[in-house]
Amino acid sequence: MSYKLYFTDVAKQDLREIGFYILQKSKDKDVAKRFINELRKQCNKILDIPKIGSIPKDYVMKSAGYRYIVYKGYLIFYKVDEIKNKIYVVSVFNEKKDYMRVMKKYI
Repeated sequence: MSYKLYFTDVAKQDLREIGFYILQKSKDKDVAKRFINELRKQCNKILDIPKIGSIPKDYVMKSAGYRYIVYKGYLIFYKVDEIKNKIYVVSVFNEKKDYMRVMKKYI
């Protein structure tokens, strides 16, 4: 079964903010671009095995079908629509943030 990957507007904005943050810290545009490309590659890996991500411990998030993967200190939250064969990357953010606080607006 072949899936198609979609980034929500929030996830796109998250990636832009991460890129700007890395650019600000590193002062190197190539470093920022490379890291954003790495995050996107991790998202593409979900296409191969959609259920590879961990299931959140929170009952509401679990029942809503959210999953997440961790890459270099960032959480990538996504949902799988098995009927339409679509995967939606919902949000990407630093793992130091309280994921429940960040994600509660999407539940």
